[in-house]
Amino acid sequence: MVVQRAHWVQQQAMKESGTVIRIDLDFKNAFNSAGHSCLWAILRGLGVPDVDFLEELYSKSWMKITVGTECSAPIQLDTGTVQGSVLFPLLFDLFLNALLRLLDATGITHGIKRTPQWNHAAFADDLSIYVSTVRDGNKLLDVIHEFESWSGLRISISKSVATGAMYGTGTTRRLEGAKADAAKRKRDAGPDILNPQIRALEAMYEALETDHNVNHFTKGQEALALMHRQCPICNKKKGNCHFPTQLHLNSPCLDCKHAWKPAGIKFNGTALKVTHGKTTIRLLGIRYNMWLDSTAQRTYVMDGITEMACVLRNNRDLSIRNGLRLIDCTLGPLLAFSGPVIIWPEKGFKKFSAAFVRCNKEAWQMSPNTSTVLFTFPTELGGLQIKMPRAIICSATWGHLTRCCQFDDGTRQLAEITYKDALEQHGCLDMEDLQFEAEFLTWDQASQNSFTFACHLTSTIEIRVSWDPFNPDWIA
Repeated sequence: MVVQRAHWVQQQAMKESGTVIRIDLDFKNAFNSAGHSCLWAILRGLGVPDVDFLEELYSKSWMKITVGTECSAPIQLDTGTVQGSVLFPLLFDLFLNALLRLLDATGITHGIKRTPQWNHAAFADDLSIYVSTVRDGNKLLDVIHEFESWSGLRISISKSVATGAMYGTGTTRRLEGAKADAAKRKRDAGPDILNPQIRALEAMYEALETDHNVNHFTKGQEALALMHRQCPICNKKKGNCHFPTQLHLNSPCLDCKHAWKPAGIKFNGTALKVTHGKTTIRLLGIRYNMWLDSTAQRTYVMDGITEMACVLRNNRDLSIRNGLRLIDCTLGPLLAFSGPVIIWPEKGFKKFSAAFVRCNKEAWQMSPNTSTVLFTFPTELGGLQIKMPRAIICSATWGHLTRCCQFDDGTRQLAEITYKDALEQHGCLDMEDLQFEAEFLTWDQASQNSFTFACHLTSTIEIRVSWDPFNPDWIA
């Protein structure tokens, strides 16, 4: 829910030409740092009953450390909650909830129009702040520092990071500047930029004339590699004219160099690390950047399914039943975990589907050349009828949207905005109409909206979903 809510806010920011700054904070040993006296004060302030009982229980608890045959004296702790206790997660959530209420009380929000206004997203001991200006970000960090001084929680500055993106007119202006610089560099340093291409063609031509001489052919390949360089920020391969200089091979491309990023974000006077908005950051297990580019997450999923195919290939002593169980326990959840949140291009998803079938062939100990139809045909027609990735992501996406519509913390409101945008874009009245219209959309067209994509998936597997997602009776 946390990642989906942030994803929808960033989508709206792109439409409204807004600016989003995200600050990810890391707590040092969070579960063992909560001061007991602060915890009891928070529980009493929230009206929790029987706080005296909990206080008495914790005050008379102690521990000993045994090293070899020696045992230490009793040690009484005045911070942290008892891990392993059924009350442990609830007590920590209530403790951290006091900080979240302080952040809400500031009145500072992310500032994106047409969306519910909030300034933070928290899950367990992970906290992210969303603001529109550096000034607002620093104000919220001052509030967190004040709570830190009182409660005992500590922020790890070295592990905390800030990132951000400016969308709309500001982005267009900066991209135009990058294109102008690239054109100027290509015009002023044309020979230097074209030299790698010329050397590559000469080496390849010489290889053909000398009976495919390996040395010349290798030189040609090396020269071809110089024709494009990979940006360390956006990880895209571009021509040399799109980089500021050829002397520094690790320099970012001109597009990333001109892109805006926040500066001056400080916690207790110490500047936080600022990461470029086009750099991939892992948030709650999902890898994407502020421009909603989830290439890194898709690569992670593809690496996982490739590794599974290799494991099955190299362990032929594994029974067919156990191999199929291994696939069911790993590949399905691997796709379903991030599939509803990130955008899969149709081409990339076809590659994943092909790799998924390959894993099933390896589990059945069949040749890679075995026909795929054997796995997709219904069982009554002699096929194995495995659950394909399209069905997995369809089920995961509809379940994910159902859960989003049940959380009245801003997620439901953002889901409703996304749903109404889908209806308006395609001229539909309800979910039934949207499913009918989604039949005529391509995969890549439908994937730009979560609800349209879910309807497109149902049309491809020839089913219909009857659902009123924003019935007011859902939430009491």
